[in-house]
Amino acid sequence: MGFHMAANVRKKMDKSATLHVFDVNEGICQRFQDKFSCHGLIRIASSSKDVAQHSMTLITMVPMDEHAREICLHPETGVVAAGPSKDRLILDSSTLSVSAAKDIGQQLMDDGAGIYIDTPVSGGAPGAEAGTLSFFCGSSSSSQSDLTVRRLKATLSWMSASERVILCGRVGAGLTTKLVNNYIALASLAVAAQGAAFGVRQGLDPQTLYQCVKGSTGASLVWNAMCPVPGVNPHSASSNSFKAGFSSRLGLKDISLAIKAGEEADIDVSMGRVASELYRQADQDPRTTVSLSSLGLVMLDVKFANPLLHLVRVLTTPQSGCISMMRLDRLPHKLPEDDHYALCRSQEAMAYDCGLINSKSLSLGN
Repeated sequence: MGFHMAANVRKKMDKSATLHVFDVNEGICQRFQDKFSCHGLIRIASSSKDVAQHSMTLITMVPMDEHAREICLHPETGVVAAGPSKDRLILDSSTLSVSAAKDIGQQLMDDGAGIYIDTPVSGGAPGAEAGTLSFFCGSSSSSQSDLTVRRLKATLSWMSASERVILCGRVGAGLTTKLVNNYIALASLAVAAQGAAFGVRQGLDPQTLYQCVKGSTGASLVWNAMCPVPGVNPHSASSNSFKAGFSSRLGLKDISLAIKAGEEADIDVSMGRVASELYRQADQDPRTTVSLSSLGLVMLDVKFANPLLHLVRVLTTPQSGCISMMRLDRLPHKLPEDDHYALCRSQEAMAYDCGLINSKSLSLGN
């Protein structure tokens, strides 16, 4: 779970209650405790078992299937090791494979560890910070009692609004919904990036192009709010120093999970396969320095706000929509020594010096 989500939990839960936190990065836990203890007690736990022993409501959020299995099912340090509790609510907001969620949930409930509900989330960093995330929830029929649903919505409303907490069906249904959403969004972003690229390459004014599509049948949330062209939408990441966020590797992971779910349902997912290959290329490209997926891979020679900096390659992000100024070896001008440019890579926010930028420092995304 990211800082913004966890911060809203601590800010909005009962001030007299204790928030138990665990992460493999102890430094992050300490920083979180230092920053948000003013809102109530925060205790740093030693394991997910430790958290479960002290809590009746758990929220887990990890990157991959194997991580979810470890924190939930490890016989010594996992949630299952905390012992049985029929009233313990286990909310897993990770984006996993549907089969993994079903398996983990079944094992936890078979062992009496608690009530498992898959609660994947959508809304990105802006939604996390604003507390307007959407949660898609999947649970067994036996856990859909009025009391459990009230507890579920009360907990998730710390990071969302109650109308955005949606019951989707059985265990795994929340994840299926999330994967459908990400399949559509990630594939749409690939199309938006390539469309913007050839439009600008053909000589269209970026702002005019943006407004025309926004008011026409090509409009979408991806295009309107996450437009990959810098300068046309002041709120998009592409217009805000390419702020780091959801990495291209996680984008590739999510669309791959969606493709797998589609194949299991005997659906043609050829559009997703094309998009996933673009995300794969972006993730493997050593010149890519933005935090999220580079998709367009289209050479441009169009100048934007900085007259010395040409947009030469479309690189977009699955959630915040970045175009990165890449292939700097193709720039017609060498940037002056005091020119700064924000180059970010994933959540590590690593600076990449291509050899042409000789500035004393680079502005990193947060």
